[in-house]
Amino acid sequence: MKKYFALGIWFIVTPLLLLASPSVALVKSVQGDVSVTHADHTTVSLKQGDRIFEKDSIKTASNSTIGLVFEDNTLISIGSNAEFLVDEYLFDPANKNVKFKSNLFKGILACKTGLIPKINPDAMEIKAKTATIGIRGTYFVAEAKE
Repeated sequence: MKKYFALGIWFIVTPLLLLASPSVALVKSVQGDVSVTHADHTTVSLKQGDRIFEKDSIKTASNSTIGLVFEDNTLISIGSNAEFLVDEYLFDPANKNVKFKSNLFKGILACKTGLIPKINPDAMEIKAKTATIGIRGTYFVAEAKE
């Protein structure tokens, strides 16, 4: 009985915690097998229309891709066999309080920056251990290798 009670509490509390924290991005498109691990360590498959939150880690399988639209209109496309973490995200343009810090652990991503780097050019970071980057204006492609 205690096991079912604890399981019931988990199913009630987890969605409430996700709703309590504001989402930072919307899943615009998904192709193949793409999953997200939330800050509470739950992992779910992503589909179009799902929300992404700060501290979410996104993984794509082979032949899989995902397109994300962040609150500031930053567009990020993540290719197959990739791992991407939204480390910190803050978008309060009225107070010029913005921050977008993320990690590309492996794989390829394409990014068209939104308003955050226009408000504060130092506020956007995409970290990678070893990466190859091509930049053209506010659009860039990065490939990170493990």
